[in-house]
Amino acid sequence: MTAGYGEGPAVLEGLDLELTGTGLVWLVGPNGRGKSTFVELASGYLRPRVGTVDVFGVPAHLPTARDRRRVCRSRVALFPQMTVRDHLAFGSLARAVPRDDALARAERLGLGPWLDSRAGTLSTGTARKAWIALCTVGAADLLLLDEPFDGLDADSRAALTEEIATWARDALVLLVSHTAPTGSAAARRLSLDPEELPA
Repeated sequence: MTAGYGEGPAVLEGLDLELTGTGLVWLVGPNGRGKSTFVELASGYLRPRVGTVDVFGVPAHLPTARDRRRVCRSRVALFPQMTVRDHLAFGSLARAVPRDDALARAERLGLGPWLDSRAGTLSTGTARKAWIALCTVGAADLLLLDEPFDGLDADSRAALTEEIATWARDALVLLVSHTAPTGSAAARRLSLDPEELPA
């Protein structure tokens, strides 16, 4: 599989791998080697130039794959005029899950005092927490998390680490992070460094 953006050079080239089962996969590699591109391919947003990307046996861009997957990109993209509560209500409606579940998770992530604050007024770390809560609403079989710990305080990092461990019991969690996840002994490490990729 080969992928890139527009007419630019390939970011990933000749990649051939399969991820199966449940658990935590820690995706590593030097800057510019395609970690976020890998997430975009698995999210279905970016299509490969050569080859295919399948999620649960179907092309990653199809709705049947989307329903079983959650994607939390590294760049926070909230609606500035909407409150945190509004975001979670919208996400819950879109996923057809109880809004109270999302609100309870927001409390665990330390978002309680900011539920009625507009997203445009939030600090970087608080906006990150709201983004994570929104992007991971509802159960999923695959979670793609691109640098989710950036800007989080210690308590929120601990809460998210617990959630990742819980998700990984029943789902496949792909984590892009510059630092090793807590409890990384239980994680599979996958490097996109060409010298470390499987032959």
